[in-house]
Amino acid sequence: MDPLEAAALIAAGLAIGIYATAIGVGGGFLFTPLLLARHPDVPPEFVTTASLGIVAISSGLSTLFAARERRIDYPVVGLLAGVAIPGAIVGAAGTALVPRDVFAIGVSVLLLVIAAYLAWRPRATIATTIVKGWSRRVADREGNVFVYRFPPWRSVAPVVAASALSALAGIGGGIMYVPLTTRVMRMPHALAVPAAHVVIVTLATTVVAVHLAAGDIGEPLRDLPWLAVGVLLGNPIGRRVLQRMGEGPLMRLLAVGLLLVSARTAWSAF
Repeated sequence: MDPLEAAALIAAGLAIGIYATAIGVGGGFLFTPLLLARHPDVPPEFVTTASLGIVAISSGLSTLFAARERRIDYPVVGLLAGVAIPGAIVGAAGTALVPRDVFAIGVSVLLLVIAAYLAWRPRATIATTIVKGWSRRVADREGNVFVYRFPPWRSVAPVVAASALSALAGIGGGIMYVPLTTRVMRMPHALAVPAAHVVIVTLATTVVAVHLAAGDIGEPLRDLPWLAVGVLLGNPIGRRVLQRMGEGPLMRLLAVGLLLVSARTAWSAF
């Protein structure tokens, strides 16, 4: 790879790292279309391996920062991460069975649906409070106290389904987990984003392990180190943006990104 190409990949990783960290996701929904465009002739599973490898690094770093800030509700995220694994394995196994053009269209439609929902309801605060559930109380490093109720039984099925779809599409799933944790589970946004990152790391690591065991190693993996450098540089900047913006603006920003990537991915299939 020539220096100019490597520099371009670092710049792309930097931009995606800032944007993805700010909206609370791993960036897989951006890395997958980028790799599909760069490697038009490789199988989807090769793209998935590289994309989720970068996502694991991105969300892993965000998880470490969240742990330092004491904004991870460990019993809750442990449950969510545990139930995400079966869905991730099923989705990873299904990627190789989907033709590339169908894969690209499917990713595009998935992103479009989620973008429409987030544009319609950018905030979760309009939801009613859960009366029954697991009472939770989390105090962060700055002394902020978050009290909420977590509904374990109604959270399992959506997380398994989201994990399977995310693994199949080659994305980390933050675009689904953040809305799920805020709207279905009623978690405060400050805790929902770290919870989503923990699940993303679990899913991405599981899917990458499945694909590596199956020998799904190809050209897209050559891009991973350079994109990862950009992501690591962009993560601290994205965290500062996240701290300055509220849930509504961040979800609208996510919706705009999803819409643009959906259109670009669909175009690449034709």
